[in-house]
Amino acid sequence: MGSTLTQLVIDGHLHLYPRYDVARALNCLLDNLGKLTSPSGGASAVFIGLLAESHSCRFYQEVLKHSAPCHYGPFTLVAGPDAGAITIRKHERIMGYLIAGRQIVTAEKLEILALGQDVSIKNGLSSEDTLQAIRAQNAVPVLSWSPGKWFFSRGKRIQALIEAQPGGSFLIGDTGLRPTFWPLPSLMKMATQRGCTIIGGSDPLPLAGEECWIGTYGMTVTGEFDPEKPAESLRRLLTNPPPPFTPVGHRSPPYAFFSRWIRNQSGLTN
Repeated sequence: MGSTLTQLVIDGHLHLYPRYDVARALNCLLDNLGKLTSPSGGASAVFIGLLAESHSCRFYQEVLKHSAPCHYGPFTLVAGPDAGAITIRKHERIMGYLIAGRQIVTAEKLEILALGQDVSIKNGLSSEDTLQAIRAQNAVPVLSWSPGKWFFSRGKRIQALIEAQPGGSFLIGDTGLRPTFWPLPSLMKMATQRGCTIIGGSDPLPLAGEECWIGTYGMTVTGEFDPEKPAESLRRLLTNPPPPFTPVGHRSPPYAFFSRWIRNQSGLTN
């Protein structure tokens, strides 16, 4: 079939935690991304969720190890068609794709994503070593924003990374967790001035009911996409250099942000 210019609507920071109702999570991903599709994309738009699994989560591997398709309500998940991809089907129709990826915590307690591959990289490495390991395993490194982790000594560490790395050597991850009252961080602005691209994703928390946030914040882009190689297509789009991504959707309103964050920090998972 080959690559064609396609509108892609992407949640660039997706978790499928063990406590989630997977059928609900998939429905929210597709339904919410569908609402973010531009009129010009129409029915031809492709919906994609980029997994950023922590070391305690193995959703991609769980699907991969089954020789038969995995069923979640009306959805069927099938590994492939290329390494790193999961095809989402509903009544035999392809609805979208999940792409493997990892969230790694560095020695400085920063979050760096490895997108496009199910990499094997341990937590606790320095940020520089983590970035190098991600590239060595053919994944796309993303320095991800997180509440409270871009200030003080860690903020200085991020600034040093941005200044030391060649422009465009990693992406910057914005998330739906950044509340609407929180302006674009100065470090993100600095990163873009040095050639880094910002990508967006929902970044749901490991709480019951958080499935509803999946697909509410992300990005859209028109680029070359091969449905027979979705994971490879995404890695290529996110690099070499990446095209302009348009942020779409909405971030967390103030009340929702504080409620969600307090529940998460307090361990109130239900």
